[in-house]
Amino acid sequence: MLAYCALNQLKSSLRALYTRKFSFIGQEIWYPSSRSELDLIDKSYEDCVSRLGASYPGYDDSSYMKWLKNTRNIDQSVDADVTDIVYPSDTYQTWKILYARLRELHLECACEEHKENLRELEQLGIYSPEKIPQFSLVNKYLNYKTGFKLVPCGGMINPRSFLYGLAYKIFYSSRYIRHQSAVFYSPEPDVAHELMGHVPLFANNDFAELSQSIGLRSLGATEEEIEKLAKIYFYSVEFGIVGNQILGAGILGSCDEIALIKNKKVEIKEWDLEKVLKSEFTLSDYQPGYYSAESLLEMKRLIKEGIDFIRPMQPLKRIPVYL
Repeated sequence: MLAYCALNQLKSSLRALYTRKFSFIGQEIWYPSSRSELDLIDKSYEDCVSRLGASYPGYDDSSYMKWLKNTRNIDQSVDADVTDIVYPSDTYQTWKILYARLRELHLECACEEHKENLRELEQLGIYSPEKIPQFSLVNKYLNYKTGFKLVPCGGMINPRSFLYGLAYKIFYSSRYIRHQSAVFYSPEPDVAHELMGHVPLFANNDFAELSQSIGLRSLGATEEEIEKLAKIYFYSVEFGIVGNQILGAGILGSCDEIALIKNKKVEIKEWDLEKVLKSEFTLSDYQPGYYSAESLLEMKRLIKEGIDFIRPMQPLKRIPVYL
């Protein structure tokens, strides 16, 4: 215990030192120059429980709230193997119900790249309605497919830190699962969103390259550039449409939002960088509109043009050594 506390104190001290020393040297902004330096970035997360109070699903369930807090506070290094966690017995029923419904909707409405890998995850025995997949097993699959890795975090971290992770094929993910009283709703991304929405696509090379390319442009970016890159990420990786099928994990993790897209009850516009950058988005409600490209490859091309316009690739003083 003493060693653990000392390690955390050392991490905090190093993070503070790096922030003071490298945040602004003239116009230079500090960024991690290797994957291991991601352990120094700020991973504090939005406290949705405090923000929503009694309206947070499960707020009055003391046992669930204690487990939620403990699960959020597990800190792991990006280079360490992700340790497994214990899910309370009642969460398995939540997962089973949600998995069955999402799977049905995904096979009907998700893009082909997503469906292909969802089926593969099932065939390999990694996904099933009977158990919540552990990150340790999922990471072996992702490492083989594209080199991406899920690393636990407490919740929605700031855009800069999140994008820094993508640059090194690290996807910061939640591991807690929504409360049984609201099986089809979560006010913030939970493990169902991460596993059912994101993972099948992170196993696709084109999608993985698209995601990493956005992250790479964040290294050394200004706050204005980070805001623009975050919007591009949001309206593609999280809420993108390709053809008449769903790409975005933010949609694929919500049964009701999939239904809105399926029944054409929302506005879907052709992808346009200028319009995307002017759009406002919400984190705890349905989006006012969505953007579509003809295919994943076309989305990838459009996003590359967009991020090249926002922040052209340039010689950086500290080049990433782990890609």
